[in-house]
Amino acid sequence: MKRYVKIVLPLLLALIAPKTVAEDVKVNVESESPLKINIGSRSLTLRGYAQSNYTVTQKGDETTNGFEIRRIIVMADAQLTPKLNFWVMADLASFKLHEYYAQYSFNPALKLRVGQFKQPFTLENIYSPSMISNLNFDESILYMAGIGTDPCFGFGRVGRDAGIMLTGDVIPYKGETLLNYSVGVFNGSGMNVKENNKYKDVIGMIRVKPWQELLLTTSFVVGKAKAQADSPYGTFKTGENYKRNRWSAGAELTTKPLYVRSELMLGDDGGVHSTGFYGVAEGHINKHIDVVAGYDYLKRNNNVSASVTNNYMAGLQFWIFPKCGIRTQYVYKNPKTGDATHQWITQFQVAF
Repeated sequence: MKRYVKIVLPLLLALIAPKTVAEDVKVNVESESPLKINIGSRSLTLRGYAQSNYTVTQKGDETTNGFEIRRIIVMADAQLTPKLNFWVMADLASFKLHEYYAQYSFNPALKLRVGQFKQPFTLENIYSPSMISNLNFDESILYMAGIGTDPCFGFGRVGRDAGIMLTGDVIPYKGETLLNYSVGVFNGSGMNVKENNKYKDVIGMIRVKPWQELLLTTSFVVGKAKAQADSPYGTFKTGENYKRNRWSAGAELTTKPLYVRSELMLGDDGGVHSTGFYGVAEGHINKHIDVVAGYDYLKRNNNVSASVTNNYMAGLQFWIFPKCGIRTQYVYKNPKTGDATHQWITQFQVAF
């Protein structure tokens, strides 16, 4: 396979890419690095991962089980000039285009991004599912970041939207970046959906790294959404525009034996205030085995105790190769009302 990639792929790219006689085509196929093709001063970096799940779910007296192709993600980053690059990301499992944007880097502290991409709200939202311990994401994140469990905001949003954003790394110190910022204006209608009202969302994030192992972060969303369903608390109807604001604060600790991440989120949907919180930890036994555990809390209406859900997770990760391995975990979902859910999820992940 490597021999095929080394010979055929550069030839195809050489045929379709603009070139001069002096350009040189090279392919980097190092096993632990993304596939990188250099064409003179330009380069194309390819990345990807696939996740397959087997899930057993017990809710009340009903038990279900099944296999699922969760994601097949392919990503391409074309470095057109030293300052301009173009990024494309698609999910072949659902045949959806997730991201497509151009980014111009004036300097490390000022980069302009235009297109469709992840909204800079919460750490868990901007991280790849291939890096997150909770195989289903935390319910608080799914709801607060608008990923897909809020019927009023709409399904299938995946935490992405079309817009324009400024981002950059500032205050360098001893090879580290002490502060990273992102602030952008987005449609507010979600991934692959046209603008559905006249309002825009303003979303921003600041990440501060006081020392190498610790990351502190805060982020916000200020905007108005068009309701895709009636509010369960009677504050707005389908088709009406309602205030949808969010705020978060979190921390991430990364050491060789232990990784910990936690975030607190507050929401305001047309006057209905909500609270979300999660904490996750990974204990690295050795380079192949991790022990993971997490707690997740979501209260969709702070004035309604019945809107609370508590989720608990524990599991193991076995890495056969960097980013490739088997992850298995037990999840207990305990809503204030309704039946509790027991899930056992096993995931096989390959990546490059």
